[in-house]
Amino acid sequence: MKSQEKLSNGKTSAPYALAAEDFLERMGVDIEQGLGDEAVEAARKEYGGNVLSQEEFLPWWRFFLRQFASPMVYLLFVAALISFMMGELLDSIAILVVIFMNSLIGFFTEFRAEKALQALKSMTSPHCRVLRNGNISLISSADVVPGDIMVLEAGDVIPADGRLFKEANCMVNEASLTGESLPVEKIIESLPLETLLPDRVNCVYAGTNMVKGTARAIVFATGMETEIGRIGRMLQQVSSQETPLEERLAKFSQFLIWATIAIAGIVIGAGIFQGRGLLMMLSTGIALAVAAVPEGLPFVATMTLALGVHRMAKINALVRNLASVETLGSTTVICTDKTGTLTMNDMTVRTVHLSQSEAEELFIRVAVLCNDATINDTKSVGDPMEVALLRYAGENKLSLRNKFPRIAEEPFDSQTMRMVTWHNEGVAMKGAPERVFHDCPFILTSQGPAPFLEETKIAWHKNVQVLAQRGMRTIALAWGDSLESLMFLGVAGIDDPPRPEVNESVTLCHKAGIHVIMVTGDHLVTAEAIAKEVGIYKEPYSLSMMGSELESLSEEDVVARAKKLSVVARVAPEHKMRIVKGLQKAGEVVAMTGDGVNDAVALKQADVGIAMGIQGTEVSKEASDIILQDDRFSTIVEAVREGRRIFDNIRKAVLFLLCCNLSEILTVFLGILLKLPTILIPLQILWINLVTDVLPALALSLDPAEPDVMLCSPKRRDENIVTRSHKLLIFFYGAAITSGVFAAYYWSLWYHKGDFLRATELSFHTLVLAQLFFVLNVRKNSLLSHPERFWENPWLLLGIGVSVLLQVVITYIPVFQNVLDIVPLGALEWGVVVGSALLPTGLAQLRKILFGL
Repeated sequence: MKSQEKLSNGKTSAPYALAAEDFLERMGVDIEQGLGDEAVEAARKEYGGNVLSQEEFLPWWRFFLRQFASPMVYLLFVAALISFMMGELLDSIAILVVIFMNSLIGFFTEFRAEKALQALKSMTSPHCRVLRNGNISLISSADVVPGDIMVLEAGDVIPADGRLFKEANCMVNEASLTGESLPVEKIIESLPLETLLPDRVNCVYAGTNMVKGTARAIVFATGMETEIGRIGRMLQQVSSQETPLEERLAKFSQFLIWATIAIAGIVIGAGIFQGRGLLMMLSTGIALAVAAVPEGLPFVATMTLALGVHRMAKINALVRNLASVETLGSTTVICTDKTGTLTMNDMTVRTVHLSQSEAEELFIRVAVLCNDATINDTKSVGDPMEVALLRYAGENKLSLRNKFPRIAEEPFDSQTMRMVTWHNEGVAMKGAPERVFHDCPFILTSQGPAPFLEETKIAWHKNVQVLAQRGMRTIALAWGDSLESLMFLGVAGIDDPPRPEVNESVTLCHKAGIHVIMVTGDHLVTAEAIAKEVGIYKEPYSLSMMGSELESLSEEDVVARAKKLSVVARVAPEHKMRIVKGLQKAGEVVAMTGDGVNDAVALKQADVGIAMGIQGTEVSKEASDIILQDDRFSTIVEAVREGRRIFDNIRKAVLFLLCCNLSEILTVFLGILLKLPTILIPLQILWINLVTDVLPALALSLDPAEPDVMLCSPKRRDENIVTRSHKLLIFFYGAAITSGVFAAYYWSLWYHKGDFLRATELSFHTLVLAQLFFVLNVRKNSLLSHPERFWENPWLLLGIGVSVLLQVVITYIPVFQNVLDIVPLGALEWGVVVGSALLPTGLAQLRKILFGL
């Protein structure tokens, strides 16, 4: 017997290219006896068991510790330490809780991602039948070795890759491996060497299912050498991708680290230069440094994502990776499968061309009688094409079969390309149009049977070609008194129709600046037809290609063509990987959908892997970030909308927190420059940071999407959370809040005749309320021009209300009065505080009206 290594070199690495007899001879196996015990033992020692190996993964505790290795976490740890040293135990604990929660979520996400290969193992059958020592034996699939002869029947899960040498009406469902939507008819003849995997119809592959007939095949690959094993190796080589949100937060954290150091240094240095107390300035500088760090941001971002997960579950999108929620909103390209996602995954008679209108009754009769499928209200059994014909027949199924019982049959065969059934009243036939045209001497016309002339057959051939160009499978039907007097009745065009809502969803994607590419295992003609129907295949996306064409392209060519690509057909797993990597190299954020084993590698490589919940294999689900529970493309588009809403809300929270933090820094720093007594004491700064950061920023996560959220282009991958224009806005709004604080401060000095302590208290209250009111200004539109938006997030109003109430209440609590140096204010003073606090909001709203956000 030839070794498996020898089978991986030269022509012997392509069993499909060899005649069955030649391959059997090369393998040295007796087809009547199979392997003997000695040969089995030798093969087992040489190749090992028929199992998928698995790399040794990191222990759980190392996954957990890895979550703490980020600049933001380091910064938060420093903030927690400083808060603890200053006696702010509650603030310190709160920061540590935020760090732990985010690390825990990251741990479960990353640890879960390593289960995809384990799911591959569950696809193999625990037992199979092989021919050994002249007898058919039931053995464990793990014991199958190269050279074994598999004995296969309908319902079997194939345990290893094998070359067929005997088959009877054999059909195999290979959708999970190749993406082919229909069961594949198998043959034993040899094929050209360049034949792609989906077209190697003389081989069977591990993990696929026999759906019809019987077959025998000689095993040529087991374990990790099988096609499914090759996918397993590719899965192990795909590293986890850093999401755009993680990249942006990392950049933002580095910016904050340097900004915090600079702020503390400048404030402390300026104060010491003016002769202020060293201890006081150290305390103030450190307090400002802590205030400059938006420690609530990781918590707010995590809760925003978590709430987004809950909302997405309501639209049938189950999220398995928290960060992928936002990443989907940044998606610039969606590579989508065809079957079940864009289409119904339900073969349907789309059109019927009858020889004449009165032929419909006989056409339905043949569709029901010359048919082995069964169908009821809950399920259907049989060939999808035959099921489609039964559905077309409607309620006539049972009555026709009772009225015209079958007395003999000729099953469909890939050689004859027809099926014939005999009944007492006549003969029914269906099959490939060219075969039916050949076998029918007559055609049914309005005057009755007439000779089926050659020129008429040529016209019907053209009709069939038109249907084929639309991606349809065609079946011709005939009826007659005998096999020699058959009348041609018409042709049915059958395909898997697109879901009715897909066209609108694709159009919305294009408006949102998202490029949609169909990546499918189906034939190019079928894929192009569906792509044109749903609006994927159109300018400027008018390029389609076969997966095999990708192999001859350089990486640069793949990147260049991807810009115009709309359809890639007959793809293998490595083709999908090349597409995803090419797009990512071009700076695109890629979402990939899939349901089969062949999709798992690309799902893991993509920025967002989206698996199908209904049709998807466990392998694809484990490799994915999101699972569609309804398998609909429109659900992806709704999820994109949700992802964009989430990113916008995280950005709103960042803008709000930074504007507030900058206002605190400016207030203290300007007070030092103007040589004023301390405007804010350190404990007041820490209190402001606590009361304004959490509730309002968290309530922002519940803000509804901006009205034009799906009319804007996606965020670039390299776009920071805080862009240059946002930095200008932060400075403007921070200065506006500071101006309100100084207005209250100077009014208090005037009213209370130089009482700096009372002026500090009014500044403290003004700054808190100004920040709480300001949270309404981070939305895109002005509330003055869109007053209805004021009420659209009641949780935000509640958060503001609770925080304002808390600020008022502490003025009457002795503990807070002593710690924060405050006393109850009179009505006039509260009026000045509220008026000064509303000043920044008024300036912000005026700016929105004049210039927009």
